[in-house]
Amino acid sequence: MMRIIFLSLLLPFDWRPPTLAQGTSFDPGLPSLVQVKSLDAGLSALAQDKPDGEIKEVRNLRYCEGAGADEKKHLLDLYLPKGDRKSPVIVWIHGGAWMHGDRAIYGMLGRRFAAQGIGFAAISYRLSPAVKHPEHVKDCARAFAWVHGHVVEHGGDPERLFVSGQSAGGHLSALLALDPKYLDDLKVPRGAIKGAIPMSGVYVIPALGENAPGPLKIFPEAFGSDPETCRAASPVTHVKGCTVPMLVLTETNDTFKVRVSMELLKAAMEKEGVKGVEFADAEGRDHISIVLRLMGAEDPVRSKMVEFVRARCKELDSKK
Repeated sequence: MMRIIFLSLLLPFDWRPPTLAQGTSFDPGLPSLVQVKSLDAGLSALAQDKPDGEIKEVRNLRYCEGAGADEKKHLLDLYLPKGDRKSPVIVWIHGGAWMHGDRAIYGMLGRRFAAQGIGFAAISYRLSPAVKHPEHVKDCARAFAWVHGHVVEHGGDPERLFVSGQSAGGHLSALLALDPKYLDDLKVPRGAIKGAIPMSGVYVIPALGENAPGPLKIFPEAFGSDPETCRAASPVTHVKGCTVPMLVLTETNDTFKVRVSMELLKAAMEKEGVKGVEFADAEGRDHISIVLRLMGAEDPVRSKMVEFVRARCKELDSKK
């Protein structure tokens, strides 16, 4: 646990978050290996269930080929309503502290969204310590670019694509939405992301030394210790000029202390006068239950995500 005042000395930013009360504690909210494995086990048990509704599943689609392609991680799974519906699609980025996790454990979540008329592309990406930033987000960009170019072949609508994720996936989905360079490098047109739903994310990456204690060591292992690199990896750095509508979801049972990071993102957006971004609480959820409960037959947090996607699609349709 670190005090926000101490953290501010480590962060590579010129501004300080004036909206945070003095003495507010900051903890990056990183799960332990035991907690990650517990989450993986819970999600894996749910992944085999199937909700009512006709659903098309296409697994192990390779989104990156050629030299350097990873046989296990450069893959994604699609869950779509059956029929040629041109459904909106959420590109989902899993969590796991940038070191753990996989797309395969989110099958049930994909089926839940597909049963409600929204496609779901669960992606895998390379993990630390094998790679460091920016390779995680570059993989996410590659996966999004593949979905943009190919999802129509499976019944999805490339003109109604969204990006979402939880924990590390919350960070990566926010970074992909806020920093256009990763999709620019792949020639994906600006505006291809029609909305972003980051959840439980870390939106400020501190530049910590290699000897960082306890779970804080994930930061140098995943991002290195260079202040400019960590600044570029932080979604708060890129909020100026944000045009992507966003729904930022955060648990209220803040066992991993991620709400401070959310407040930093909110303060940065307020400072820049960013519009079209909603910050919403997942009442009574913690860092694990916020994603586990998404897969229930009825879940208010998932309902809010569905409402966000449908409202955004309605807005897009009205402009045609």
